[in-house]
Amino acid sequence: MSWLYERTNLPSEKNGPLTINTWFGKTAVIGDGVFQSGRYMQQVFRGMLRLLPKDVVPKRILVIGLGAGGCVPVIQKWFPKVHLVTMEYDEVMIALAKKTYLKDMDLGGVEILVGDMRETLPRMEMDFDLILVDVFCGKHVAPALVEENVLRELSRVLSWQGYLLVNLFREADSLSSRIETYFSQEKKQRVNYNDVCLYRHYGMGVMGDGVPKGFQDREQSRTYLTAQYAKTASRAVVEHDGLLGVQTPLGPIVLESYIQEPEPDLTPTKQIRVVSWQPYKGKVFSGWWRFPSLLTIHYKRGVAILNQETYWKDWSSHAKRHREKFLGDDRYEIVEVDLETFSHAYHETKFLDPITRRMFIKVLRYHLDRHPEDVHLCVVRQVADGRLVAGLATIDYADISQSDHVIAFIHPDVQKTSVGVGLIDDWYGRCLQNKLTFLQFGLLHRPGDPISWKGYTQFKRQFHLFEIQYPQPVWRIIWPKTSVL
Repeated sequence: MSWLYERTNLPSEKNGPLTINTWFGKTAVIGDGVFQSGRYMQQVFRGMLRLLPKDVVPKRILVIGLGAGGCVPVIQKWFPKVHLVTMEYDEVMIALAKKTYLKDMDLGGVEILVGDMRETLPRMEMDFDLILVDVFCGKHVAPALVEENVLRELSRVLSWQGYLLVNLFREADSLSSRIETYFSQEKKQRVNYNDVCLYRHYGMGVMGDGVPKGFQDREQSRTYLTAQYAKTASRAVVEHDGLLGVQTPLGPIVLESYIQEPEPDLTPTKQIRVVSWQPYKGKVFSGWWRFPSLLTIHYKRGVAILNQETYWKDWSSHAKRHREKFLGDDRYEIVEVDLETFSHAYHETKFLDPITRRMFIKVLRYHLDRHPEDVHLCVVRQVADGRLVAGLATIDYADISQSDHVIAFIHPDVQKTSVGVGLIDDWYGRCLQNKLTFLQFGLLHRPGDPISWKGYTQFKRQFHLFEIQYPQPVWRIIWPKTSVL
């Protein structure tokens, strides 16, 4: 009869009295009146995994809060070949798991760690593509989860492009804000009676999350602005509190544009000021109106942060391997060339349409006219015959410690070589020598963007990018103190 129904009590020093219900061979563990393991919690874990993008296939998963092990068959069915590390601080729960949900399973790819997460996480040396957290003290989420040292360690062991899934039961409103001091919340969903939340590192391109510390948009570079508006006499660069903007007078009205973190100066003048502002982060801007969505494009851009000489250590294993391969390959060399040589090799690839290619070359001409020392046109040349097979054009803005990726090309017959990574490595080395901190990789593909961007976006993401997507821009009118009409 025990297979049909059985109810037993089990003492636990750490979890208190546990009730184990078995019916039709399925086990549920109840503590403090709530399910700790069982079919219900398996449903919760399935709901958590559904929050992940469909193309996510993690290689290593960490589960904090094994309980009676009901999550393991769910995860292994979802990701059959994953390496799974589980953590549980209650030996009673681990023994129960081995007698129930893990009893007949192949645990060759499963590690079970015994210990409190506050003590176990700091000892972990590997990182994980996915971390699932389900830790409770009775009816409440374990207070240790939102301790700063635990959140810091979770951030350390979560891979840069990884995902953190947390079961917050009914405490999401009070606890999520504390988790968000280290992670950005991407999704929140109710699964049965549980609120489950999906988090990622800041820098994964969530709209309004912000920018890396110290980063400034290139519109805060006087070098960029003077080149960009050199042939536009009607526009003027203005400065307030060290931040730059652009003004365009139209009779009694002046149009102003600012891309910066702080709110622009809103002091009334003698003219009517129509001010547009593109903040770096945030969602609500009191006193401002949002631009209609049809008039704005929320591009996603990638920025690499150069803060160490061994910059390649943060790259993907694929990129590191190709870097080493290129450095040891004597068939190619990287040289700087003039614009005509670069342009000819670029057009030969027929990458993108002719109009777009000419537009990018025109951008380079603007900057070569104003500050040629900051424009670098690098190409990969075959030593044997002198043929140019790949190239990268970048522009430096030393006043904001940034270098911008403008044009990249590679001939089809060398696409499977390491020359692309070699050009990026050369760019990093030059920026390191010139003490530039931020490498702006340009636009990244999002759903709905041209499909032609997708392949190169995958290439760019190998270089540990902080992805930026500004919030929707806003505007307002500043009326003068006296009438001008």
